[in-house]
This record gives sequence, C-alpha cells and structure tokens, in this order.
Amino acid sequence: MQQSVIFGILLTILNHRKVKREYLAEKFEVSTRTVQRYIDVLGEAGVPIISTRGKNGGFSVTDDFKLDSSFFTEAEVARIISCLNAMRPNYPDSICRDVTDKLLNASRNKQEEKYLVRSDSLVIDVGSWNNPLQYRGKMQVINKAIETNTSVILQYVDAKEYKSQRKFDPYSLVLKEGVWYVYGFCYLRNDFRLFRLARIKSLTLTEEAFEKRPSDVYEKLKGNFDDNPPIDVEFEFYNTVLAEVEEWLGTEAVSERGTQYVAKATLYDEKIVLSKLLSFGSSIKVISPKYMKDAIKKECQLVLKNW
Repeated sequence: MQQSVIFGILLTILNHRKVKREYLAEKFEVSTRTVQRYIDVLGEAGVPIISTRGKNGGFSVTDDFKLDSSFFTEAEVARIISCLNAMRPNYPDSICRDVTDKLLNASRNKQEEKYLVRSDSLVIDVGSWNNPLQYRGKMQVINKAIETNTSVILQYVDAKEYKSQRKFDPYSLVLKEGVWYVYGFCYLRNDFRLFRLARIKSLTLTEEAFEKRPSDVYEKLKGNFDDNPPIDVEFEFYNTVLAEVEEWLGTEAVSERGTQYVAKATLYDEKIVLSKLLSFGSSIKVISPKYMKDAIKKECQLVLKNW
C-alpha cells in the first residue's frame, strides 16, 4: 500500500505540474505529515522534487525529469496499449496513436536493458567492445525459455570440435571468469550441464513445456568446465606484460624474482592455456610443465615453417 501511494503521489505531481500538500493528503486519504514523509522518500530515491512555499506553492519536479519505463511491467504496458487502441474510434486525433508508439518504443528499450545489469556500484554488459549485440539473440531465446519453462533444441560444438544436437531445458544464465554459460538439463547426457554461449551455433524454441528438476547450479560451479584436468603452470616474464598477466591470473599469482617476475597458477583447458601463453611472445619463459614448453616450441616451429 505504501509503495502504491508513493507512486501515485509521483504520478499526480507529474500530471499536475504543481500540487499542494493538502490536495495530496485528501486524494490519498493520509495526513499531511505522511505526505511529507513520502515526498522525502521520493527525494532520497533520486526524484528531483521541488518544494515551493507561499500561496501558489506546492510540490513539483524539474522539467528534465522523465519517468523511467521500468516503472511499468510488460503486462501493464500491454494493457495500457489495449485500452488506447479501444479508445481510438472515439478520438479522431493522433494522440492515442502517438502514445501507443511511445509505449511500444519504451517496451523495446526495456527488453534491450534486460541484457545489461547495472547499479551504482556494478555494471555487467553482455556485449563486447567490438560487438555490443554479442549473445543478445541467444539470450533472448534462452530468457524466453526460462520464463516459460520451455525446452530448446541447440546445436553445440564442444572444445574438441565435436558437433551435436541436443534437447535442453534451460534453468539460468551464468557468468563465470568472464565467460557466459547457460545451465540446465541436457537430455543427451541425462544430466545437468553448463554450455558456453560462444559454442552454441543455433537455438530453437520448441513447444514442449518442462518441469524443473531438483538441481544446484552453485554445486556445479565448484568444479571445472568440461571436466578438464588441472594444469600447474609456472613461467617467468618481463614487466612489459606485467599488467596483462595480473589481469589474467590476478596479482596474488605473481611475485618478483630478481629483475623478472614469476607467475604460478592452476589452470584448465590446455588449448586455451597454450594460446594465452603464446600471445605473450618473447616476453615470457615457461618453466613448467615440460609438455607445455614442448607444445609452445612445436607451435613456434610450425609458425616459422609456414612463414
């Protein structure tokens, strides 16, 4: 009740431009002291309320304030649009049409914002710098499947380039170590799995509803992806790549050794580790494991051979 009254006060102020405290108290059947308390709540929430004293005084908001579309749910927007469409025959002007267009546009913008998590202290954007729309098409299908408990058919390519088609019940989207996954039940493996979004080549929403099975995504995240064996890596490097190494492994994995630095870490996925180490070029020297040193040497020889 309190939230609806506060929101009602805000809408009243926006619609009337300037409203007296007594009018708000009478309209919402509360005391003038309660009105003042709710006005303070709006101010603390970031609404730029202006309080003017005197005969012509009252509460108003700054001209540049706009009501964010997130105040309305998708169902509420749809209901408003339906009502506006029903009213069109009685109003020959274009106002109903213009308002409908604005609401549809706000609804589309809200859909886009579903793929952006943001607060005063945390922002997560699913897109990349070079491709802001990356993953959003896949996430749109996955989110719809999650919201409606509908199975999907996905084409997947694993780390060994094996292609497969799977029926899958998506439960949640997961971000770990900067990589996006979808978690759910895989019918091919008859078990819960994490699939990398980057390896999903296509997604198709079926018409089959599913019932959620008991599961624990947090327990799944304690292990390592694809069940790859751990690799204990140690390498020396120059300060020219210090920032890159710390960004990759964290500052706790790095220590100084004479005029150089040394990094030690337990990593997974040999192919990815090899590719990352090669990206540092001559700025690093791998100490262990030996097979990783041999793999880097072999790769460099192949590069020279193809040059």
